[in-house]
Amino acid sequence: MSPNPKLLSSRAKSLRAGIVLLPLAFALSAIAQDAPAPAPAGQPQPASADSDQVVLLDKYTVTGGFSGSLAAAAEVKQTLPGIAEVIAAEDIGKLPDISIADSLARVTGLATQRLNGRSQAIAIRGLTADFTTGLLNGREQVSTSSNRAVEFDQYPAELLSGAIVYKTTNASLIGQGLAGTIDLRTVRPLSQGRRSIVANAFYEWTELDELNAGSKKDGYRYTLSYIDQFQDGKLGVAFGFSSADKPGQGEQWQAWGYPTLSDGSFVIGGAKPFVRSSELKRDGYMGVIEYRPSDSFHTTLDLYYSKFEETQLLRGIEIPLQWSSAQLQPGYTVDDGVVTDATFANIFGVVRNDIVFRDDDVWAAGWNLTFGDGSGWTTVADLSYSKIERKDTVLETNSGTGQNQVGTPDTMRVTLGSGRGAVFTPTLDYTNRDLVRLSSPQGWGSNVVPGGQVGYLKNPTAEDELSQAKLTASHALERWFSKVNVGFSFANRTKSETEDGYYLALPNGATSAPLPPSVGITDLSFIGISGMASYDPLAALHSNTFVLMRNPNADVISRDWEVEEQISIGFVQFDIDSRLASKQLTGNVGFQLIHSDQNSSGLAATGTGTGAHYQPISGGTDYYDFVPSLNLNLKLTSRDVLRLGVARQLARQRMSNMRSGLEVGYNSSLANSTDPYNSAWSATGGNPALKPWRADSIDLSFEHYFRDNMGYFSLASFYKDLRTYTYDQVSIMDFSPYAGFVTGTPPAINQGRLTRPTNGQGGKLSGLEATLSLPSELITSSLPGFGIVLGGAYTDSDIEPNGPGSGSTSIPGLSLKVASLTFYYERAGFSARISERYRSAYRGNIDTFGPRNENFRIIDQEQVVDAQVSYEFRSGPLKGLSIIVQGYNLTNEPLVTRAGEDPRLVVDYQNYGAWYSAGVSYKF
Repeated sequence: MSPNPKLLSSRAKSLRAGIVLLPLAFALSAIAQDAPAPAPAGQPQPASADSDQVVLLDKYTVTGGFSGSLAAAAEVKQTLPGIAEVIAAEDIGKLPDISIADSLARVTGLATQRLNGRSQAIAIRGLTADFTTGLLNGREQVSTSSNRAVEFDQYPAELLSGAIVYKTTNASLIGQGLAGTIDLRTVRPLSQGRRSIVANAFYEWTELDELNAGSKKDGYRYTLSYIDQFQDGKLGVAFGFSSADKPGQGEQWQAWGYPTLSDGSFVIGGAKPFVRSSELKRDGYMGVIEYRPSDSFHTTLDLYYSKFEETQLLRGIEIPLQWSSAQLQPGYTVDDGVVTDATFANIFGVVRNDIVFRDDDVWAAGWNLTFGDGSGWTTVADLSYSKIERKDTVLETNSGTGQNQVGTPDTMRVTLGSGRGAVFTPTLDYTNRDLVRLSSPQGWGSNVVPGGQVGYLKNPTAEDELSQAKLTASHALERWFSKVNVGFSFANRTKSETEDGYYLALPNGATSAPLPPSVGITDLSFIGISGMASYDPLAALHSNTFVLMRNPNADVISRDWEVEEQISIGFVQFDIDSRLASKQLTGNVGFQLIHSDQNSSGLAATGTGTGAHYQPISGGTDYYDFVPSLNLNLKLTSRDVLRLGVARQLARQRMSNMRSGLEVGYNSSLANSTDPYNSAWSATGGNPALKPWRADSIDLSFEHYFRDNMGYFSLASFYKDLRTYTYDQVSIMDFSPYAGFVTGTPPAINQGRLTRPTNGQGGKLSGLEATLSLPSELITSSLPGFGIVLGGAYTDSDIEPNGPGSGSTSIPGLSLKVASLTFYYERAGFSARISERYRSAYRGNIDTFGPRNENFRIIDQEQVVDAQVSYEFRSGPLKGLSIIVQGYNLTNEPLVTRAGEDPRLVVDYQNYGAWYSAGVSYKF
C-alpha cells in the first residue's frame, strides 16, 4: 500500500512542532537557573510530571476501612499540584460499588444520569461527558458510546485502587478535558509491600418482581485479586478478575406529547409504555507487571480487558390517541387546562414484543519505561493502546387487533393526574391470541413494506481504536523552578459506526399472521391493563417468521461514518517551588502546542425506498492550538492551602458530529426557485471541519486539612469563558456534485441550504463548590467512629445551546445544584454508611432504545439513596472475613420528565425499584 502524502505531511509538521519546543525549553531552563533564591531544603515537592501523576495515588497505603480511605484521599488531594478530587479504595478489591460510576457520582461537582437504573456517564461542573476525558493510569481511553464519552459502568470498581478527578489542567497532563479529567487507577504491586489475596462474592436481587416472562430478579458478582512481590521487592505482579451478572427490572412510561384542543386544553397525543427486564453480564480482567531493579530503572506493563453484555426485554402497548385516527369522545373532563378523564374510540394499539442486545469488548494496554533517579535527566517513555468493539441488536416486533387502522378497534378510558403517566381502561383483551395477531396496526413503513411493517431490526456496530506514544524528560532545577519537564506525544485514533437496518414483513406478502408460540402473559397493570400476549421475538426471527427488507432510506445510509484523528502534542512545564511573603509557593507553569489533523469518510444519500441514491463523500481539516496553563499553591499554614489555576482548556467535538455524511433532499416543486435559501436543494449532516470547544478558565480554591489527615474543608470557585459552542447552523452549499440525485424537473440553481453542526458563539459558565469531610473524633473523643462527608455545588451558565437568541434552553447536563451526603460509622470491625446524592433538574438525553438516538428533555430533580453495612472479623479463625450488605436506590427514586410546569403532563416516568446485594469478602 502506498503512503498517504497528506498524512505523511501532517505527521511531519507535527514532529517539527515538537522539535521546535525542545530548544525553547532549554532556553527557559537557563533563565530559571538565574532566578531568585530557592525554597528551603526539605520542603515537599509537588508531583506534576506525567509519570508522577500516574503513580501518585498508589504511594499511599489505606488502613482503617472507609475512614482510612478518606484519610488517604485527603493526603493525595493535599499533595496534588492543582485542584482535584480523589477516591481511594478501602482495601484491595474493595471500592463499595459495582462500577466506578457510582463512586464518581458522589464526588463534589460531579453528577450522573441513570440509564436503565444504573450510573454510566459523568457530568462535571454542569458539562456533559462530551467535555470530559477518561483516562486509565494516565492514558486516554476510547468509548463504547457513539462519541467520546467514556461509559464508566464498563470498569468494575473492584479492579481499581481509586480515581483522581482533575478540575484544573497542567501542561504535562496529556488527554485533559475541558470540564475535567477522570483518571482511573489500578494498583501498583511494588507500592503494596506485601502479598495480598482478596476474594469477594455477592448475591444480588431487585425489589421489583420479574416483569417479563423469561427474566429474573437475582444475580451474582464475584472478584478475585492477587498482588505479590518477588526478587527482594524488585518485581511485582497484580492480577484481578471480576464477574457480574446483574438483573434489572423497570416500568417505563412515555407520552408522545400533549397537543392542545380548540379550547387550549392539553390532551395526550399518544403513549409508549413498556416493562423492561434486563440482564447485565460483565467480566473484567486486570493485570500489572512492575519491575524496578534499581533507583534509575523502572518499568510497568498494564493490561485491562472487559467483556460487557446486556440484554433487555421490553414489552408494552404503544397507544396512538389524539395524534392518530383515534377519536376523542364527548363528555371528557378538563381540570385546570388539562384533559384528565376521557374516552377515545377507534384505537389501534401497537402491541410490542422487543429485545435489545449489546455486546462490548474493551481492551487497554500500556507500557511505561523510566530511566533516571532524579539526580540528572529522567526520561519516561510510554506506549498505550485502547480499543473497543461494540455490536448491538435492536429488534422491534409489532402486533395488534387490526392492520393499517382496519380491523377491531378498541375504545379506552384514559385518566391522567397521578404524576406517573396515564392509566388506561380498555374494552379489548390483549391477552387473547385469537384477537391479537402479527400485523401493522398503524401501517407504519408502508412506503417500503406493502401494508406496513410488522417490526424493525437494526444492527449498529462501532469500533474505536487509539494508539499513543509519549516521550518526556525532566530535570531538577534550583531557585524559582524545582524542575523542568518537556515532552512530546503522538496519538492516532480511528472510530467508525455503521447500521444495518431492516423492515420486517410477513412471508408471501401476508399482512397478518398468528402470534409466535406463547411465553406467557406480561403484566401491564402499572398502566391499568391486565396483560398482553407475549412471545420470544428473537426466536420468531430465527424461525423465519419474518422476511427482512433492507432499509434503503437516506436518513440511515448517511449516518454511517468513519473519523480519523492524528493529534501531536509538544509541551514544556516548569514546576514552581519558591517563597511568597515567607509562605511556600508551589505549582507549575507551562504550555502545550497541539497539532490536530482530522478527516472523515461517509456517504451522501437521498430518497427513500427504491428511490434512494448515494455516493461517497469525505472531508477534514488540520489546525494548531496553543494551550498555556498556570497552577499556584500558596501554603498559608501547615494545614491551609490557597490554590489558583488559570488555563486554556479544550474538548474535542462529538465524533458523530464530525462525520462527513449528508442526507440530501431534492424538492422538485421548488425547481424554478432562484433563492438559495428556498431552492429545491437542501441537506443535513455532520461537519468534518469542526474544531474543538475551547475555554479560558480561572479556578480558585481554599483547602483546610484537619490534623492527621482526618478530613478537610474546601471551598472552590470556577469561571469558564467558552469561546465557542457548537450548534446547528445554516449555510449555502453547492450541490453540483449531486446532480445525479435529481428527480423530476431540473433545478434553476445548484445552491441550497446545508444544516449541520458548526462552531458558534459560546458563553459563560461559573460555579461554587464546597466539601466537608469530618470525623466525630475532631469534635469529641467521647463519640468515636462517626463521620460525615458533605459536598455541594452551584453552577450557572448563559450559554444558549441552540444558538444566540434561541431562548432560555439550558445546555445538556447542567444542574444548577448538585449535592451529596454520606454519614458513616466504623468501630471494632463494624461499618455502616448511608449516602444520598441530589441533582436538580437538568436537560438530558432519555432515549436509550439504541445507541444513536438523541432525545433531550428536562429531567426532574432526583435524590438517590444508597447504603452499606459490613462487619470484618479481626481475630480468631475467621480473621480476614467480612460480611457485606448493600442497597441502591433505596427510596425507589424514579426518572421523570414533563412537558412544561404542570406535574400532570408527564412525558417520561421510569420506575427502577431498589437493588440489593449481600456477600462476603475474604483477605488472605
